[in-house]
Amino acid sequence: MSVVSRWDHWDPTRNRRRALGGTVLFAVLAIVFANSISLFTLAQLSVLTSLLSFVALAQSWNILAGFAGQVSLGTSAFVGSGAYAAGLLMLHTDVGFGPAMAGATATGVVLAAVLALPLLRLRGDYFAVGTLAAALALQAWIINWDFAGGSTGISLPLSAAPTPVVVFQLSCLVAAVAMIAACLIRYSSFGNRLRAVRDNEAAAVGLGVSAFRHRLAALVISGGLAGLAGGLLAVQQISFEPTGMLGMGWTVNALVMTIVGGIGTVFGPAVGAIIVYYLLTEKLQDYETLSIVIEGALLVLVVRFAPQGVWALMVRGLRFLVGRLRPTS
Repeated sequence: MSVVSRWDHWDPTRNRRRALGGTVLFAVLAIVFANSISLFTLAQLSVLTSLLSFVALAQSWNILAGFAGQVSLGTSAFVGSGAYAAGLLMLHTDVGFGPAMAGATATGVVLAAVLALPLLRLRGDYFAVGTLAAALALQAWIINWDFAGGSTGISLPLSAAPTPVVVFQLSCLVAAVAMIAACLIRYSSFGNRLRAVRDNEAAAVGLGVSAFRHRLAALVISGGLAGLAGGLLAVQQISFEPTGMLGMGWTVNALVMTIVGGIGTVFGPAVGAIIVYYLLTEKLQDYETLSIVIEGALLVLVVRFAPQGVWALMVRGLRFLVGRLRPTS
């Protein structure tokens, strides 16, 4: 669909209702889940915390790659910077985990703003390689930074660390913030302009849209959400080191989850996180090789036969069933 035709079909009233409905839905789900701790064991709460962390992480990648069309390989830089910001604040100051999480988010935002000037001049594969180089450079710096523990990493003081129950409740909040952010972007005029830049930059600029400012906003939002997810991972893991917290695994997971679930959609990254992390990684943890093989095969099948992701297949399937069950006149 061209930029002009997309704007011709833009319905502000309907999209405001969708944005409001999505915000209310995710806020209510977060409250319900956060108050359902009695239904789960501590081990189950840990799994759910990791799952919700991946939902936020995948959504942060989706905002930049799915809505803005900027495929990033540097998600680990924002995750690691957020984790280290939260960890160092709790380790070297008297702040609690709440301000530390805020510091993690702010660090992700600042890092994104700093990287924006050199990176947003790049397009396509060059942007992806640039984000990868930034992540590797940050990892090398942290490894050689004694204040951050160097290659050994850091361990948070147990007296300041939240309990597993509180960490789970934090993960509900973090996932809800990420989902609400994606929903508001998807159904806002800003998101519409952002997708216009993604689909046809020349036409969007011709209509008065600033490609740089919109991509900058997407990068900053994505960096802030990834930093927030990093802060959550820091208080969950308690102890971490740069090769793990700044490793490429976070980027690969976010990318695979989003593509499998449905890139450029609101629910797709959450669906992808459930499939990749919970159904494949967690449920098949005793069969690690099999899990990797299935994950790779699933990614190939989705890219080949369902490029819009599993979420789009689910929606089409539901519509088909509703159509078959609807009585004919």
